[in-house]
Formats: sequence, C-alpha cells, structure tokens
Amino acid sequence: MTTAPLNTIVLPGNDCFGCGHDNPGGLKIEVFRDPENGERLIGTFRSAAHMNGFPNITHGGAIYTALDCLASWTPTVLRPAVKAAGVLRSAEMRYRLPLHTGMCVSLAAWITEETKPWKPVVVQAEARDAEGKLLTAGQFKMAPLSPERLREVAGIDRLPENWRRLLLESPPSR
Repeated sequence: MTTAPLNTIVLPGNDCFGCGHDNPGGLKIEVFRDPENGERLIGTFRSAAHMNGFPNITHGGAIYTALDCLASWTPTVLRPAVKAAGVLRSAEMRYRLPLHTGMCVSLAAWITEETKPWKPVVVQAEARDAEGKLLTAGQFKMAPLSPERLREVAGIDRLPENWRRLLLESPPSR
C-alpha cells in the first residue's frame, strides 16, 4: 500500500517551487516520515530535462532546492509543538556525484543541532541515487517563523488557508 506524500496531505494546494504539487514548473518532491526512524524525514525527487545545467546533468540549484525544501519540512514535522514554518537562514552544500537527467533520487533529512524551541535548528540533508551512492549533502540552518511573523515577512494580511491550517490547527503527524 502506497501512502500519499505528507506534503500533499497536510498542505493541499501548495504551489511551492520545491515541494508544491500544484506548481506546474516545480520540482514536486515528495516528503514522508521515515517508517524506520521517527527522527528523520525521507523523500523523492526526479530530475527532468528542463532542470539541466549541462547536457544530461541536473543543475546544482535544482537539487539544492529539493534538499532545502525537505530541510524546511523537517522541524515543521518533527517538532510540531513549535507551530512554525522553517525558513532557510544559511546553508552549506557538498556536491559529490552528478545527478543525471531523469534520475529519481532518495532524499533524507534530520535535525543535528537544536537548542531552544524558537531558535534556529541545523538540519542535515542528503540525496542518494538508486544504488545508495551519496550525490549531494548539506547542512541547512532553519529559522522558525511563527504564523504571524511568516505573514509579516511575506507581506500579506492573511496566511493562505492551507498554511493557516498547517501552522495553527493540525500537527503534521500523518
């Protein structure tokens, strides 16, 4: 039995470039809780020709975005008591092997450093090919933004309904 991606369940109508399945030009990564490790999120990402940098090689920015998105979901899902959106503060990436066009890669992310609930957390994220070879890994410092602060930073009067539900009502436990 296949379970729908967490990001499509808890944030329907999401048009994020990385994880939104309602963005026709987006990456459409899939996010899941790791069934073997409750302190980790996993996911998938399939590169496409329009994401190329060099012939048959996915642009580094595309895989960076996929990992950034998964890193953002990590504290939101794994630390639901803090009703916040994880927003990128800084990152460091290491590219080891190329991601070839059309490849589906496995993504994983977990929190490696945290202090107080409303302080930034460090998330380690990686992408591996079908054989398990490490393609790319990075550390992402994610700052938690409360719903009010997210609205303020985005310059909007009201959060979209899907974000309001995610951050104010239900914990992303599915």
